[in-house]
Amino acid sequence: MILDSIDRLACYGRVIPMIDRIVDFLDNTDLDSLEPGRIDLQGSDLYVNVNLQKSKTRAEAPIESHSEYIDIQIPISRDEEMGYSSLSYSHPVSVPYDADKDIAFHEGACDSYLNVRKGMFVVFFPGEGHAPGIVDSDILKIIIKVRKPC
Repeated sequence: MILDSIDRLACYGRVIPMIDRIVDFLDNTDLDSLEPGRIDLQGSDLYVNVNLQKSKTRAEAPIESHSEYIDIQIPISRDEEMGYSSLSYSHPVSVPYDADKDIAFHEGACDSYLNVRKGMFVVFFPGEGHAPGIVDSDILKIIIKVRKPC
């Protein structure tokens, strides 16, 4: 997991594939004007989900994990709280892995919580548990999906 300022995203090129394409998209897009939907940057290897998410409490936000994609999550309209958990601890699967959606859900509460402010990003790597969308009113955000390199 990485939490940092968007202006430092390019520094993570050694751990995030296609970083130049991602930075180019962010630099040349008016993020505030994006409409919900999917934007393909490089087919199924790199795409952006623009989401308008409903508010959730910590108790309502399940722990999720992915196997094939790295998530780069960026709040656009407001700050967002996100949970984080190492799945090597006791977080048994509550909803089995769905390969078509690249997602599984896990039991329990997160081990820690992060305040991701506007202008920041968080990266969750495959196998890292996270519970995004903990906000008290709806939020516009983008999730950049990057196929893992191996």
